[in-house]
Amino acid sequence: MKKISFVFFVLCFGILFSCQDSKQIKPEIAEMKLEVDFIRFDSIFSDAEPQDLQRLQTEYPFMFQKSIPDSLWLLKMQDSLQQEIEKEVLVTFSDFSKYQSEITLFFKHLKYYFPNQSIPRVVTLAEYVDYKSKVVLNDELLYISLDNYLGQDHRFYKGFQNYISILQTPEQILPDIATQYANKLIDFPQSRTFLSQMIYEGKKLYFKSQLLPWVEQHQLIGYSRDDFQWAKNQEFMVWQYFVERDLLYSSQSDLRRRFLQSGSFTKFYLEIDNETPPRLGQYIGWQIVKAYAEKHPDKSLKEIIEIPEQDLFNQSKYKP
Repeated sequence: MKKISFVFFVLCFGILFSCQDSKQIKPEIAEMKLEVDFIRFDSIFSDAEPQDLQRLQTEYPFMFQKSIPDSLWLLKMQDSLQQEIEKEVLVTFSDFSKYQSEITLFFKHLKYYFPNQSIPRVVTLAEYVDYKSKVVLNDELLYISLDNYLGQDHRFYKGFQNYISILQTPEQILPDIATQYANKLIDFPQSRTFLSQMIYEGKKLYFKSQLLPWVEQHQLIGYSRDDFQWAKNQEFMVWQYFVERDLLYSSQSDLRRRFLQSGSFTKFYLEIDNETPPRLGQYIGWQIVKAYAEKHPDKSLKEIIEIPEQDLFNQSKYKP
């Protein structure tokens, strides 16, 4: 019924989606020839019968850990919850061609900016809705658990807090893939200052914006449109708060939790907290990196993500 694996080959200039960020894809990227191997293991496993297990183990050894006995795989094939998840994934992703096009275009950007990066095989899965492991990257394989992208209001996500469920949409597949590469390619700062931590997060968001120029900015940071507009409108206020409270060069252990990590809102410890989007420190870091890039158009993306955070800040002349 479905091809076990296939090569998606994109040669054309146009992609079947519009450039929503008013940024044009570079012609040399659009014209690049690149093969990406996609394996719809979610549908392969869903279609399999118990007698197919040995064949699957032979054809897809990377999916089967030797420490897991065959009996558990056979139970999984017949598990009613697993079957329900597979069914829901197929409803949402019966046609995966749009995502194949976009993922291929992402990898074109990756090869353009980082020519030495190898392109993995892309394997789609239907698992048990582990929102902490939506996308997993290793040297040769990129796993995407499609059960985590069925839509914010899907019944599987009832009971999830809003800041988690808002990210359980198909539109988050690409930002999540880009995040894995940002984590891989951008070194964690040696400095423990809040400023360095903000700029590190900002580098990752800037990286994502360059490799996904057609994706809307609010999706890159995982905000709703309203939250993104709030962050834009209140950028000066947030920066002023950090400066006036001498937080930039502080190494307080709770600053990362309050301003950089996921949550329902940013923790200023003010009356407005419940109105704020989370992770506003990431947003400010992003604006600092953008300010640096605008002042140094001669710098490559690789150079930008490698410059020490304090040097980047000093040379950005950031003023919200």
